[in-house]
Amino acid sequence: MPGNSVGSRERRPIRRRSLLTSVGLVGISGFAGCIRSNSVEADGPAEELIQQGFAATDTDPPFETTIVVTEGTERSRVATLLKSELEDTGFFDISIAEYKWTTHLDLLTTAADENKNALFVVSWTGGWDPDDYVNMLFHSDSHPPNGLNVNQYADETVDEYIETGLEETVFDERVEIYRQLQERLVADAPVSFVRFGEVTHVWDADAVSGWQAYPLETGTYNAVYAPWADTFTKLEGSAELVGDLGSDISTTDPVSMNDTASSQATQLVYEGLTGIDFDGTVQPVLADEWKRLDTTRYRFSLREGVQFHNGEELTAAHVKDSFERYKGEPREADVFDWYGDSEIVDDYTIDIDCRREYGPFERRLFDVPIVPMAAIDGDLDLESTPIGTGPYRFVDYRAGDDCRLERFDEYWFEGSETVPATAPVEAVRLEVITEPASRQGALEAGNIDVSYGVPSASLADLAADDAYGVDRHVGGGFDMLIYPLYREPFSSAAVRRGCNMLLPRERIVEGVYNGVGQPAYTPISPLLEAYADEELQERIADEYVRSP
Repeated sequence: MPGNSVGSRERRPIRRRSLLTSVGLVGISGFAGCIRSNSVEADGPAEELIQQGFAATDTDPPFETTIVVTEGTERSRVATLLKSELEDTGFFDISIAEYKWTTHLDLLTTAADENKNALFVVSWTGGWDPDDYVNMLFHSDSHPPNGLNVNQYADETVDEYIETGLEETVFDERVEIYRQLQERLVADAPVSFVRFGEVTHVWDADAVSGWQAYPLETGTYNAVYAPWADTFTKLEGSAELVGDLGSDISTTDPVSMNDTASSQATQLVYEGLTGIDFDGTVQPVLADEWKRLDTTRYRFSLREGVQFHNGEELTAAHVKDSFERYKGEPREADVFDWYGDSEIVDDYTIDIDCRREYGPFERRLFDVPIVPMAAIDGDLDLESTPIGTGPYRFVDYRAGDDCRLERFDEYWFEGSETVPATAPVEAVRLEVITEPASRQGALEAGNIDVSYGVPSASLADLAADDAYGVDRHVGGGFDMLIYPLYREPFSSAAVRRGCNMLLPRERIVEGVYNGVGQPAYTPISPLLEAYADEELQERIADEYVRSP
């Protein structure tokens, strides 16, 4: 497996924890006593913080606001618990509004521009690098449409941590940067981190064998056949494996793909230079080896004889032009956050120049599919006909119904001691089933073979039934409560920190999600253990979240 380490370089020092207190972002132990605001008595550290923020913003309790959630989801029950806890303080009068996902997303992304008086309960899915959990949500340049910093949070120190963390290539140095960044975010509380989720897959044990839960939902169907991850699935009694999608596909073109269902449906169609296996290790895919030439330049050797589904043969020109195709597109940052230029050495060798030292480089390549020249030249529309080099090729998609793939028999893999050269599953059909209960019903009726979205309340019973296989894995996502920083009193960090202390995380995990997941106090998933180990989370929770 390729890999290279370099020595530490000279750079600006990162500020240490003393910076947190220098701007008044103190821990919870700094407040005591009992404060009265009008008819509301603040009882305890959390309520005292809220009272302090109300006074600073000249806000009279109870403050009326709304918690917005997606309808038909467990988040409505989360919102009910949050409403109860915050209203019990006497400082808030809260309503709950439920919307369909598309409306909810529109409200969320326009909330700051339209000065909406609303808090949002949403989920975020990160990836295999710590930057995935912070940049799009908290960097001051990541306001919609360039990111999902929807409450327009801005903090120079957070920006500095994010930018320095991206440029750091020494692992231990990156770990320290992101640990400090997380403490800074929890102290300032632009959002409250509520729960780390789990990826949970259930399958028909009589029909399916070899299935594994990929830790990120976008890679759900990697388990069908991913030889670079040493993984494949067998199917008994049928040539077609049937799975589910939780929503319609929005697009099948990688340069504009922003939803989970679209990624799931095309994961077996497209491939990048690298892959990340089920343990989080970078593996060669379309590149069979690479080396670092200097601090920003890498040389990649491509596999020879790789065919696209339209018959084109993979060359270095496909790689260069696939990267540059992202310019001006919705997913432009996937490439141009790090890409400077590339030079074709020969048909199967390409040098890639990063515009800066870039820590996540090898992992980012997993998220950049290489596409055929017909798509690059504009002769092929990937929105209607996704074509890549993957083990399955696209057959058709019927909105609201299903997506169908079939095995690509010219796939480049030649077999190994553990994975056959030909995928055992001949075809894959993914049915659009939006309701978790309906997904469980389809599985129990034998209409689908595997599901990643059955209700959490059913997992224990399904795991105890020999008819089903169940795999649970800590995932790359978290649930959060987003505050409207652009409106008083939530412009006050004291109000946000007080609310953060009151959130009933344990009750949410147990009562809403039936023990699936764990309380979240920091943004980076425990999936990335070095950046978010238990000791760090407990220390930050004790200092900034839990009442003494």
